[in-house]
Amino acid sequence: MPVELLTEDLDFTPECERALLEIFTRYDTDKDGALNDTELQAFATFTNGHNFSSTELEDIRTYLKCTKEGWLLKEGFLQMYSLQSASGDLDETWKDLEKHGYTKDLVLKE
Repeated sequence: MPVELLTEDLDFTPECERALLEIFTRYDTDKDGALNDTELQAFATFTNGHNFSSTELEDIRTYLKCTKEGWLLKEGFLQMYSLQSASGDLDETWKDLEKHGYTKDLVLKE
């Protein structure tokens, strides 16, 4: 049985948050704490098989925590997954975690 991703209050469990932040860090290649357009599109392509559309990028910049340049912060990355997971789409969150090498125990495969 997989570990839980969310608490009863719909917050991420510590294990889930740790995994998501590790994924964020993987794509933050310049290590500035935010995903610029190139880094964000690398994440989208690996995760979904295609870039984010211009509308999706605009939504990210409008509704999620970003820098003044529009780069997605760690907090915004967690917000993105929080919205997806809390809306009942845990299967999609699991798919993304598994795509990035995590098991159902939220352990990164070697």
